[in-house]
Amino acid sequence: IAIIITDLIAYNTVMNISANFTSHNKVKLLLDGNETFSAIVEVLRSARRNINLEYFLICNDKTGNTIKNILIERSQSGVDVRVIYDAVGSWRLGRNFVNELESAGVRVKRFMPVKFSNIGKGIIHRDHRKIITADGVTGLLGGFNIGDVYLRQWKDTHLMLRGEAVGVLDGIFADMWGEGTNSECVSAGDVPVKIVASGRRKDFRAVADEYIRIISGANNRVWITTPYLVPDRPFREALYRASQRGVDVRIIVPLRSNHAAVSWASQSYIDELISNGIKIFFYGERFVHAKTLIIDSEIASVGTANLDALSFSINYEVQAFVYSADIVRELEGVFIRDIEHCTEITPQNRKNRPLFQRVKEYAGRLLSPIL
Repeated sequence: IAIIITDLIAYNTVMNISANFTSHNKVKLLLDGNETFSAIVEVLRSARRNINLEYFLICNDKTGNTIKNILIERSQSGVDVRVIYDAVGSWRLGRNFVNELESAGVRVKRFMPVKFSNIGKGIIHRDHRKIITADGVTGLLGGFNIGDVYLRQWKDTHLMLRGEAVGVLDGIFADMWGEGTNSECVSAGDVPVKIVASGRRKDFRAVADEYIRIISGANNRVWITTPYLVPDRPFREALYRASQRGVDVRIIVPLRSNHAAVSWASQSYIDELISNGIKIFFYGERFVHAKTLIIDSEIASVGTANLDALSFSINYEVQAFVYSADIVRELEGVFIRDIEHCTEITPQNRKNRPLFQRVKEYAGRLLSPIL
């Protein structure tokens, strides 16, 4: 408890925001595991100068070893390869995996190992980002971690970027690494992209605040997909005000979660959300892990931030806000298709839930400030 209190005080004293708007980009949505990892493999194999890879979770499985072997080959070919992985998210990675990378010349850093010497240094802050950049030209970010389960079993969304936004991602990585980067700002198209990061020496609410800002300007629709729905009061109030303006506010969440307590907490907010005009849909085909937001026909957001306290106030996150009607239409199409595989939650559904479910929701609500 003392650690949590210390860290909550620490992040509340950090006030700078990392928000970078770029004008000249090309953007591609990656909508399933095969498409995403094919793109990752292509980008990594084509790198000639440098690779930066920052991930919350890397698995020591077939997919993880495929990525590892490419990084080794690129490093041995003279490419400067740097890897950051989160010590908690990747706790099963194993020392042998890292040793193979380092033996091939890959520079590796483990973010915030859980040990006594790190008490009071932000131990509850985790690096939840998923970033890859290559040669300062191509970048990827989104919800997919690196592992077999993400390739086949989870539903998620990723972005591939070319252009000026990649330089911003390189800067975010370099800030976490603690050294500079040799990347240059390269123009590659006409799509505006705003990259918002929360973390080191920056406001941990940067992503949450950007969400609230653009939701507050919505006129027609706010469509959200999130694996965890534990919204804080400022976010909920932004949704309620949008609904009161006549905005169509819809949220897709998974029917079955991979974290029981978070699922209980998520369901504890449903009655309040529905009573304020928010439509909630349970997606039942697979575990949906995408973190996407659509505002009107103007803005599409894809990134790493969930709608919970960890992403809004504690973890290091990165979110892309794409100002492109074409990308919005494509993501709208995905959302509409997903709705077809959803069940809408109604007051009657909620009224008939068993007492034990209500007790679990109450327990989840009590834990929601740290979930």
